[in-house]
Amino acid sequence: MLSTKRRLTGVVLGSLLALGGTVAVPAAAHAVAESPARVTCRPNYPIPNQFVYQRWNQLGGQNGMLGCPIGVNKRLANGAERQRFANGEIAWSPDQGHRMVVAAWERNGYAYFTWGPTDPYSYSVFLVRYTSAADAGGTQRELRGGNAGGMWVQKRTSGDYSFNVEGCDLRGGGHRCLQHWTVPVSTRN
Repeated sequence: MLSTKRRLTGVVLGSLLALGGTVAVPAAAHAVAESPARVTCRPNYPIPNQFVYQRWNQLGGQNGMLGCPIGVNKRLANGAERQRFANGEIAWSPDQGHRMVVAAWERNGYAYFTWGPTDPYSYSVFLVRYTSAADAGGTQRELRGGNAGGMWVQKRTSGDYSFNVEGCDLRGGGHRCLQHWTVPVSTRN
């Protein structure tokens, strides 16, 4: 059972994202995952990565933003892992922090993206890139830093949106981005 504090954190994060804009996510919102609950999705694909499972659970699990898993967890060449869900994807991207998770989904005409925590790293700013069929060249936005965050964009196409993020420190008039870009994640329409 989730603690009252963790449930309230999830409600606050969800409310802020639903209202639009960006939000810094407090580190407490990313506590170590509890034991996975029984998933009743059909077919019942497992969610073996504890950090992917935790973010999925924070976003409402099978009845939440992402819906049920629609495929098996995929291990990527750099040690990262990504799993697809009915409405998007979640990926564990450990090069940017040992618990770093990125998630993308869509709902009611908007594409949402969250990331964090980047511990042990903290940044001055985050650079977020996203692409879609309406913007194949992509868009990059600079958002305030910290160790986690989120944003949304109004969809301009019925296709998927793909997101990734990079944490940077501002030094000498430029960006210093040592951990590079996360694994990309996409929404699903």
